[in-house]
Amino acid sequence: MSKVSKEVKIGIAFVIAMFLLYYGISFLKGFNIFRSSNTYIVVFDNVEGLTQATPVTINGFQVGLVSSMKMDPNNPNRIVTYLNMDKGLNIPKGSKMYLDVSMLGSATIIMETNPYTTEYISNSDTIVGNRKKGMLDAADKMVPQIQGLLPKIDSILTGINTLVNSPVLSQSLSDVNQITTDLAKSTKQLNIMMNSLNKDIPVVTGNLSSMSNDLTGLTKQLNQMDIASTYRAVDSTMKNIQQLSTKISSKDSSLGLLLNDRNLYDSINSTINNASLLLKDIRENPSRYINVKVF
Repeated sequence: MSKVSKEVKIGIAFVIAMFLLYYGISFLKGFNIFRSSNTYIVVFDNVEGLTQATPVTINGFQVGLVSSMKMDPNNPNRIVTYLNMDKGLNIPKGSKMYLDVSMLGSATIIMETNPYTTEYISNSDTIVGNRKKGMLDAADKMVPQIQGLLPKIDSILTGINTLVNSPVLSQSLSDVNQITTDLAKSTKQLNIMMNSLNKDIPVVTGNLSSMSNDLTGLTKQLNQMDIASTYRAVDSTMKNIQQLSTKISSKDSSLGLLLNDRNLYDSINSTINNASLLLKDIRENPSRYINVKVF
């Protein structure tokens, strides 16, 4: 068996390398030479972030690639994009194509199929694509608003800096520190007081319990007393006192006459005066009344 010459080996290796190079370039352009595909046309107003070989997906599954792009000769504001889609994929009419660009700049064409029709788009039909608004678009709209807020933020920061450097704030912080210290001392004293109360509470509770028992016994004794009989006795005594007072005030009784007769009072008073004069005269002149004879 003859040996393969070195030149033949080099030639075979060159052919294989050229084939791989062609395949690689085709793949980067969106062509897969080992897989049959159909080409569809999608028109976008803005293809920022879109490149060749950008994947086309349905529900996250890749079904095609972007093969090429060119400007629409009839409308310079539109970009014609060619998609190589899998051969067995049929796109229903009314389906939508969205260009989605992530925060990192990677783009994807997302296809949303129309499930309500059985008619399909042909290769000659043109699909109008839309750009999906993401965070980058929102950021572009927010930039003017942020720029408008910058002077206000700068003013707020200046005010905060002035407040921080103000000696009044330092004094206020010192006062707050003093108040916190006083609160800590008050809390400590309150805890000591509460501990003392906790010791005294059982004694006070015992005293209250004893008082409650005494009140219960007193209430029981009061319940056992014959209040009605006591009241009748008191009422009878009050009536007797009232009758005695009436008799004393009346002039018909002896005591009433003694108390209410003016003449009797004057006579008794005169008799007492005469008796006093007589006793005085006896002390001063006893010989008038006492005769002593010696035998």
